[in-house]
Amino acid sequence: MSFDLLNILLFLPLLGAAVVFIGGTLNKQPAFIKGLALAVSLLPLAVNLYMLALYDWQLPSGNYQFFGSVNWIDSLGITYTVGLDGLSMPLVFLTSLLTPLVVLLSYDEHKDLRTFFTLLLLLECGLIGVFVALDFFLFYLFWELVLIPMYFLILGWGGPRRRYAAIKFFIYTHVASLVMLVGIFAIVIWNFQQTGIFTFDFVAISEMLRSGGVSLPLNLQYLIFPALFFGFAVKIPTVPFHTWLPDAHVEAPTGGSVFLAAVMLKMGGYGLVRFAFGLMPEAAVHYALPMAVLGIISMLWGAVLALAQDDLKKMIAYSSVSHMGLLLFGMAMLQERAFNGAVLQMFAHGLISAMLFMVCGILQHSVGTRRIGDLGGVASVLPRLSAITVFTFFASVGLPGLLGFIPELQVFLGAFSVNKLLTVIAMLSMIVTAAYYLWALERAYFGQPSADLQEKKPHDLQWFQTVPLLVLGVLVLVLGVWPAPITDMVAQGTGYIIDLLGGVR
Repeated sequence: MSFDLLNILLFLPLLGAAVVFIGGTLNKQPAFIKGLALAVSLLPLAVNLYMLALYDWQLPSGNYQFFGSVNWIDSLGITYTVGLDGLSMPLVFLTSLLTPLVVLLSYDEHKDLRTFFTLLLLLECGLIGVFVALDFFLFYLFWELVLIPMYFLILGWGGPRRRYAAIKFFIYTHVASLVMLVGIFAIVIWNFQQTGIFTFDFVAISEMLRSGGVSLPLNLQYLIFPALFFGFAVKIPTVPFHTWLPDAHVEAPTGGSVFLAAVMLKMGGYGLVRFAFGLMPEAAVHYALPMAVLGIISMLWGAVLALAQDDLKKMIAYSSVSHMGLLLFGMAMLQERAFNGAVLQMFAHGLISAMLFMVCGILQHSVGTRRIGDLGGVASVLPRLSAITVFTFFASVGLPGLLGFIPELQVFLGAFSVNKLLTVIAMLSMIVTAAYYLWALERAYFGQPSADLQEKKPHDLQWFQTVPLLVLGVLVLVLGVWPAPITDMVAQGTGYIIDLLGGVR
């Protein structure tokens, strides 16, 4: 039954995409298409909430729930193996939660609604597939599938430079995926040489490594790990592989930006933890210092570039580079508290970045511009939107009492016990982060509104914009005050990887 539940969760969005496409073809009324898309997007969320209610919090780390495996292509050793644990469940929940919220937020979209919502649901299916797949081939299949709907969302509904941004996004991420695939093939072939069984089943390979008394040879690990790291680092994105992200964010429609920042970037962090750290702990320890340095560079460089932006959306895009640098830095410290904080950062940043791009998109739709220099006094004209924007900016800064504070605290506390100098340097990015958010608030939202802004008479938050922001805001506040449910789940998912890292340090 549990295996069936996960299959339902995985393929409901695919079925929903077909229903929306066919329904939108038969009935082209915008109200009908919007209502249908919202209804089918709520179904996977309902299934996911039921699975959360069934989740076993006492299961030892390294075990999967809702697990199932069936042979798929026997001649190639490909299986259909899926499952969830404390590492993947938060990201699956994030994906299933954001889909109906993005559908609702997009109620003011008018261009080809049928195709727009179909692509969003296909994107949800691909993202869930990435996080539940436990076969390398299946994982890579979903990993590549995610690129297609996002490419067309940017191309079809993006800004003036959408073609350039869409092609750059696709080329960067696809090339990185091919390098990652080389690393996957190397692992599969080595496993075949050891066992005589040709399989892409990640669970079988990892169990052989953990219980078979053998491990990947160090020289092979030192070659494979960088290949996997490159594939995942481009998606995170880590400096200097980050340049595709600002263009993609700036040109993408608001719904696409939300998915890109909140979930798609987390694919890289998830893959790095699950596959690179989980299978090659010796290589992770070997490359820990370079990874930590790259994480710090991403934190500082992203923050400095965010400070220099006049486009609010591009500022938020560079803030994502900075905050995902914290993820890499925390993992590279190889310390339990810092590692768990880094994994928690994926979920926390997912919620907060979704709100950031939502408020930015709503502002642009209402006022007609994102340029900070052209704004001013927005708070007196749009008080409700401005209040939620202030809340969201403070959550991203890491204000105590909000969810953004918890992973930062964990990472810096854990990292300080390992390397004080690197931690102090990394913490400098927090000062710059506060600077660019507060400076943007002061210039764009406070002071006297311009005459041009008053003449436009922009509308404040509408109900379909308020609901998604309130849902996410409540989660950020509640989990910021009481983080135990998410921190306990993360600790359960990462425990065995931390043990592996501790065993080889």
